[in-house]
Amino acid sequence: MRLVARIWKALGSMNLTIVLCLLLAAVVVWGYLAINWRTALFIPLNDMGLLAWMKTYGRYNLNHTGWFFVLLLLLVLLALNTVSCTLERVWQLVVGRSSFSFFRLAVKLGPHVMHVAVLVMLLGYLTSYLYTEVVVSAVLLPGRSYTLPGKSGVITFTEFRHQLYQGERLAVFQGEVIQPQAALLLSDKNGQHEAMLGFNRPVRLGGYSIHLDNFAPKKPGGMRLNQRIDLHIRKDPGLVLYMTGIGLFCLGLGLYMLDGRIYRKPRQ
Repeated sequence: MRLVARIWKALGSMNLTIVLCLLLAAVVVWGYLAINWRTALFIPLNDMGLLAWMKTYGRYNLNHTGWFFVLLLLLVLLALNTVSCTLERVWQLVVGRSSFSFFRLAVKLGPHVMHVAVLVMLLGYLTSYLYTEVVVSAVLLPGRSYTLPGKSGVITFTEFRHQLYQGERLAVFQGEVIQPQAALLLSDKNGQHEAMLGFNRPVRLGGYSIHLDNFAPKKPGGMRLNQRIDLHIRKDPGLVLYMTGIGLFCLGLGLYMLDGRIYRKPRQ
């Protein structure tokens, strides 16, 4: 029990936090250089699961991918450090709660809520890399349809709309499509509805998010001919965790600001 207590105390050390953050910064620089040198090794991470990537590209190219495994280890240690530190501080607040009002206790929990939020968001990223379903490329022509996996919905490409560049500063883009939009008819068990798809405007159907990956033609000449859109379709269970983490972080930040304005500032 003493050994467990020592390990738990060491995990919650602020010195460990600082060391881990410095090591993470160094590993991120290492990773930046490695990705620039061997970009092709990391592109498959967008299309295949993390475990599959680690067993193939990662395992057999350790001289270029080793930083990624070190990064995962450091993130796990940072998560354990955050959990230990947060639980210890929260326990101290709970033990001494009799000296605080309920509102004062709530606002003092603000920083710890933010710590939990970061852990939830990290868990969301891990969930995404482990369990996301990806349809790498689905090409649609006008009037053609694509059925989502599990027959959870049908996407029909009905019309291509566009906005051309008409400025004078970038002559190379003159007359080219700069804002492509694809009109889609989405069908699922709840019925049909229309949606407009763009580069920064994905749509959702049957639990999947649908993204515009590419399109043709790039110029209006022959716009009625050879029209096509390339879709990137994914089902990401980590999205719920991202949004939950963001909500918790905003809540914790709000509590922390209240603590500063109501209690700490007058005391100073």
